[in-house]
Amino acid sequence: MDQFQDRADAQIWNAIEAKNLKQALKLVDKRLAKKHTPYHEALKIYIRALSPQATEKSAVLVHLEELAEKKTVPSELVVTELYDDALSEVLPDPQEHWARIVGELRWQCVKGSPKNEDTSLKCFQACLARNDLDHARQIANSLEKAFPKNHAYIFWNISTMFLFSMSPKCPEMQKKIWGGLALGQIGKLATATKQATDQKQLPIRSIQSPQELLLLHRITKAYGKAEHNLEYIQDPLLGPESTVAKGEWELWRMKLDLLQKSQDWKAVFETTAPLLKRARTTDESSQYAEARLSDWIVWDAYIRSATELNNPEFTSQVRAEVEAHLDSVCKIDKSWKRNASLALVKLAFESTSASSISSNDNSHSYRVTVVSKYLEEYANASTAYNDLRPFVGNLSQDERKQLLDILDKKVESQSLSTIRQITEAINTSKLRYLLRCCLPEFERSQSPEKRNGQELFTCISCSEPCGISCQNCLTLTAEESIKSYRAAASDAKLVADLPSTDRHPADDFSVLAAMCLIKLALVESDHSSEPLNSSRARYLLQAAILLEVASVPSRSNFQISLILIRLYRYLGCGSLAMRAFDRLALKQVQLDTLSYVILDRISTFHPHPFAQLPNGSDKTRTPIEQLQKQRKLYKSAQEHSIKNVWLSFKHSSYNSVFEIREVQDSLSRSLARVMSVVESTRIARLVEPKRPLAEISQEYDILTPNAELAETTFVDTNDYETFPNYESFTGPRFDDLSRFVPRPTDSRYRQNLVTQKILLIIDPSTPTNGEGLILQQWLKQYLNSQKQQQQKPSSKVGSEDLTRLEALAKSTYDAMALIIYHASDRALWTEPDVKDKLDGYNKDLAESLEKHLAFIDKMEDLVPAFERTLHALYTAHEVGTAAVNLCGYLSRKGKDVYDKQADANKTVLDLGQCLLQATVGKCAAIKKGLDEGGWIDKVLESVLPEETEGQQGASVSIVEALREHLDEGFMEQWAGEVAESWRDSVTGLSLLKVPAKA
Repeated sequence: MDQFQDRADAQIWNAIEAKNLKQALKLVDKRLAKKHTPYHEALKIYIRALSPQATEKSAVLVHLEELAEKKTVPSELVVTELYDDALSEVLPDPQEHWARIVGELRWQCVKGSPKNEDTSLKCFQACLARNDLDHARQIANSLEKAFPKNHAYIFWNISTMFLFSMSPKCPEMQKKIWGGLALGQIGKLATATKQATDQKQLPIRSIQSPQELLLLHRITKAYGKAEHNLEYIQDPLLGPESTVAKGEWELWRMKLDLLQKSQDWKAVFETTAPLLKRARTTDESSQYAEARLSDWIVWDAYIRSATELNNPEFTSQVRAEVEAHLDSVCKIDKSWKRNASLALVKLAFESTSASSISSNDNSHSYRVTVVSKYLEEYANASTAYNDLRPFVGNLSQDERKQLLDILDKKVESQSLSTIRQITEAINTSKLRYLLRCCLPEFERSQSPEKRNGQELFTCISCSEPCGISCQNCLTLTAEESIKSYRAAASDAKLVADLPSTDRHPADDFSVLAAMCLIKLALVESDHSSEPLNSSRARYLLQAAILLEVASVPSRSNFQISLILIRLYRYLGCGSLAMRAFDRLALKQVQLDTLSYVILDRISTFHPHPFAQLPNGSDKTRTPIEQLQKQRKLYKSAQEHSIKNVWLSFKHSSYNSVFEIREVQDSLSRSLARVMSVVESTRIARLVEPKRPLAEISQEYDILTPNAELAETTFVDTNDYETFPNYESFTGPRFDDLSRFVPRPTDSRYRQNLVTQKILLIIDPSTPTNGEGLILQQWLKQYLNSQKQQQQKPSSKVGSEDLTRLEALAKSTYDAMALIIYHASDRALWTEPDVKDKLDGYNKDLAESLEKHLAFIDKMEDLVPAFERTLHALYTAHEVGTAAVNLCGYLSRKGKDVYDKQADANKTVLDLGQCLLQATVGKCAAIKKGLDEGGWIDKVLESVLPEETEGQQGASVSIVEALREHLDEGFMEQWAGEVAESWRDSVTGLSLLKVPAKA
């Protein structure tokens, strides 16, 4: 604090800066003896708060609480700020204490001098920064009353009332009160706007800007009736066409959405038709100023309304509007004309009258002709495939054959000498892949035959026997794509001037081929006497080398990197997965949405530092560093949110206030946030076994206390849409089809948090008092909540959420939690069935440990260690260590443990030790296997076997296509990197040791 009341205070502040608190207190006492002022009283409290003594800090906290309870009115702002600083010194993260103490003092300061605008603004900003919305609301209300001519303060008051009503801190009984007040006040302003005689000179208490209109609709949607929202949006003085709206596009989107939800199709048609006409109409300067009104959202609503009205007249109008847009006289930008062309395709598929239209070519249906025509005009656009994908999926079997014939003929005559031709060929290849592979696969998976257990089908594309996936069609598509990529990428002049941030135009050929190879791998079993001889490993290695070649000219192609990360994770190549992850160059919120691709389950895959590789990062990276980077994002995001919310109020951007808070709310409860905590603690326990409990517990500071017990669900902010996807529009995405382990889920991460707390309880470094007692209380709370949740199936962790080893581990930790609780709580010992209960829990624990031990003992195909092997070993070690620590924990408690538990502990300890020894034995076998030579040759032989005949899972045509495409030197370098990455991944197994018996 640099505020000096006069020159005499300089000595006090000099003493504070010199940390001579005793001298500072003497000086301030002298000042108080001469004249008692609120400023010096607050300054004394601040100096006492700086004391390192806990008793002094406690006394300061009590004093501050008394000031707030008495509703003391600070004489000036500087006094309030001193108390604010004092509380921050006493409690570094005051949270709810701030609102109760400082928030109240700031409100009393404003209340004491409501006409002091500067004080009110600073206090309002401070309350927003601390999320004290109740006091912010009261200050905003005071500002509106004190400065009735300030238009902005009216909306500050309404916005903060609405914010407070939506806040979890608002009492349930008050939510409707404050929400209703906000609705009532903004409703009056809307009425005033409608009643104004001059829309260019509106009264102060009225709606005057697009942001205020958006706020009106947001509040009405939350607390009003749907018909009122629709009434506002259709009002000529409050809707998107009003003077106040100023052409705000979001209001048009909102209007179309509300009209469609109300199913007023006549109104939808009458709204969209003029918009599309305006879009193709020039202004006085011959410019298409309103071209944006021909957005696809408008076309979509236009066609849907015409279809729902089911009248040929409306369909004719739609067709006439399409023709007007496509007319050569209309010079609107090509991107908007493309929407009109796509509208014609949509009309062909959705209009009942379209089926009666005959095609010029009698051999093709009208729908096929429309699709073909669109492809002829826009096949050179990178979006053409995604434009047509949902429509092609609705073609009949005969129509699909017709379209496939057309596409096959295009392939026969296609050239790959220009970027335009390459793009056209890629779109054609994707459509052929959709027709030959994706659509039949999805239909077979949903067929009654499949539900009845049938596994063999006949492929409708090639007439060969197949399963859900047709290996013949996938092989043919992969081979064609590899050859196309080779032909397209061979011309260096084509991309000579390509910026480093751009992709090679032929990249999608490589991605498509990799997708087919991955699907072929998933058809095959992953069990083999030697992992590299399995057909699954062959296909995945072929996909990896193919994408690595494509990544050389296209380092910034995120789709290639995302697939490579998944492939390398399965193959157990941690450092190569990290190299691909580094290429993504994630920034800001991407650290939350995409970090899961490498960091989910990283503690059971590669907890140790990543080895440096060519073309990778110059620095040695560790998972902990990456997780810390993510933690910094959450800290900085909160700071940016606070700053931007204030700026939004300052600039009257009310809608962005709520958008920012919604984003921050999602980030505060994101799955990735929980992942960072779980993985950090698991890695810390493994890499730094002697790390104190207090430090490990600090990892939880970015989560709400006991987040695993909260009723509020975590938010899945992970970005799955970015993963490449050429699959059927109605079927699962390729991201889901190509998963080797279950995706992140709320239930799994909640269980992970519970597990970490249980492991902290039994950890040898955990003291029996202090943190230990808090954890014991948490355990009781957790088990009680589990009883309440048993009736809610959605809250349970399903088998689809966990790997097999994780499911076994969960049953182990569940049994441990029950044993700790019943064996340690004396109050339960008097229950007649306590022994039977403990016997049952100990039996469950022993059985789960035995299953884990049996799984590890039966593990084969260990070298090289793929992800499933590493995951099993790290998980088994954690479980075995937990069993040993449980016995040690119960032993240390002595007579505070139920006396019959001692016998069961011996069995658990033996099983835990056996599991750890078996795990360590498997680790030694893996290290020994990788120490042998010849791994580069084995990788090369797996990718390109010399003798295809007799080689399991090797497609002759794919191998030959790859042999022609791949450079021998590049192949050897890459194979060396794969072998080195396996060795690097295995170095982490040295962390797995057998602890001494308790």
